[in-house]
Amino acid sequence: MRITGHATGKCLIAAFAVWAAALSAFPSAAQKSRAEFIDSLANPVTDSSGASMLFDSRCIDLGTIKEDGGAVSCRFRWKNAGKDTVTVVRIVTTCACAAPSYSSLPVAPGDTSGFVVKYYPKGHPGRIGRRIMVYTDRSGVRPACILELTGRVEPAVLPTWEYPVAFGPLLLRRKEVRIDGDKPQVERIMCLNAGKEPLTVAADENLLPPGFTVWCEPETVEAGGKADLYVRFRPEHASGRLPAKIPVILTGIPLPPSQRTITVLTDTNE
Repeated sequence: MRITGHATGKCLIAAFAVWAAALSAFPSAAQKSRAEFIDSLANPVTDSSGASMLFDSRCIDLGTIKEDGGAVSCRFRWKNAGKDTVTVVRIVTTCACAAPSYSSLPVAPGDTSGFVVKYYPKGHPGRIGRRIMVYTDRSGVRPACILELTGRVEPAVLPTWEYPVAFGPLLLRRKEVRIDGDKPQVERIMCLNAGKEPLTVAADENLLPPGFTVWCEPETVEAGGKADLYVRFRPEHASGRLPAKIPVILTGIPLPPSQRTITVLTDTNE
């Protein structure tokens, strides 16, 4: 049977596909090395010296906490059951949301000590699964022991963590905008009313230089509602040189003016 060139091409392509699939089943040395490196970071081998640190519990369950309920603290207690003093020199967690604080004083044989881990749930809804690696003066490059923090974060009704700037009940994504003084421009600041009452938000236009307009959409922000604060610049309506910083005092917020002011930055160098 004679095989045409077209058929030969198909056979070669099919053979190459089988060969590529077979190779993919066996990871390369580089891939294997990278996988082992990642695993070593997540699951480091502990040092044998950690056997002298006897903990009340190596895993603390925080239970169910609220995302908008603030930080929660727990304490890991341990006893030096060895024959030598032990000094905690470093504690590393797998997420910055779990922040440890500890004493660097030596712990004599038979004495007890401990350290606190504060967990910040904002922005971390769902299951808690953090590892805490404790290094001592006797453990070297390997952690003396690995502890765990578990629990569950109940999601906030409002995503307040997305709005880091607080003007009382009105939360903003940012409090500064930058304007190019040579061309028309509109900047937006996303807002959230975290209060229990509606807010009618506007700007004190008496303090705005010519060419600038500030408004909120919607003007009245219902409790729990989102809005957009806009800053518009029209250079054809401006007069003279723009200042480098333009304060914009918002109205409708029950705070002193200094605590409800956003800033417009321009490219003007005075």
